[in-house]
Amino acid sequence: MKISFVTSTLTSGGAERVISLLANNFAERGYEVEMIALTSISPDYYTLNPKVRFIHADKVSKGGLLGELWWFRKHIKKEQPDVVIAFMEAVYEFVLLALLGTKTPVISSERLDPALISWPRKVLRWLLLPTATAHVVQTQQIKQYYNQRIQKKTHIIYNPVNEKVFQVKGYGLKVKGEERLNRIISVGRLYPQKNQKMMIEAFAKIAPKFPEWSLVIYGEGYLRKDLESLVERLKVKDKVLLPGRCETVIEEVAKSKVFCLSSDYEGMSNAMIEALCVGTPVISTKVSGTDELIRDGENGLLVDIGDTEGLAKALEKLLSNRELREKIGKEGQKLATRFKTDTIVDQWEELVHRLKALG
Repeated sequence: MKISFVTSTLTSGGAERVISLLANNFAERGYEVEMIALTSISPDYYTLNPKVRFIHADKVSKGGLLGELWWFRKHIKKEQPDVVIAFMEAVYEFVLLALLGTKTPVISSERLDPALISWPRKVLRWLLLPTATAHVVQTQQIKQYYNQRIQKKTHIIYNPVNEKVFQVKGYGLKVKGEERLNRIISVGRLYPQKNQKMMIEAFAKIAPKFPEWSLVIYGEGYLRKDLESLVERLKVKDKVLLPGRCETVIEEVAKSKVFCLSSDYEGMSNAMIEALCVGTPVISTKVSGTDELIRDGENGLLVDIGDTEGLAKALEKLLSNRELREKIGKEGQKLATRFKTDTIVDQWEELVHRLKALG
């Protein structure tokens, strides 16, 4: 069976991590797999299995967007994959538009909150999404956003976590026999969506009460200078660190006593899931998916989106209560098995075969 995966790029990001992981695992299971990236942004962050054929569409097509659409349509008609799997709204719209009238099965996959796009893009999605063979989302909340016609073809499949989370031994207060660090950790691109500004402001409110604690935000993005200026202005430069990307971020999360997600919207946060899996207590805004995983006060703490004061209170609550941190961390870790890679790939494989059987 032949599968074509389509993404915008393979730069660092949650959607890119998942689509590369799926491609690699399908290749290992004996499928003929290709990955098509519509945009070349060097360097590619994720490594593909040598068995996966990798194509940068913008390098082999001519004539801008229209030329790329035409190239993609000809390429798929020539290769005749059994299914095309496209991640992210703009990408699956590109794919569906290019393949109109070809009868090629397409699985579109939404990776963010579908409500938070402009009206012109919503209209485009309304026109094109009904032509998808199947649609994959990560939460029940996102599925319910769509009309009944789309819901009937929509499947909920969680993101798989990096298998490294299952190699981190010792949950709770200690990891590998060592005390966790007095550190709040966060992982995400330095983009407005992630609202690290609110996180820094919330931490600054309580920092004087917890002089031994720090906030470390891993990730890179165009808001770096703005966030660094904010840290300077709030006089927490010695407490708030922005070290950039990290190849061993799972280990860093596991060594931290608290994980924080301050996003304004998400599909389902990979970083939050990984924190749950390694037993690091999670504080999160009430973005899509959190209410399906986190029971407030039992296996995590939830705060309203954009609520700086509420986040500060939640941070203070966890930082001051060792027993609560241990309880929340252990309860959160019980969710780990549902995010194992084999479990998630099995669900995708079942969907692919179901579509193949339908012809």
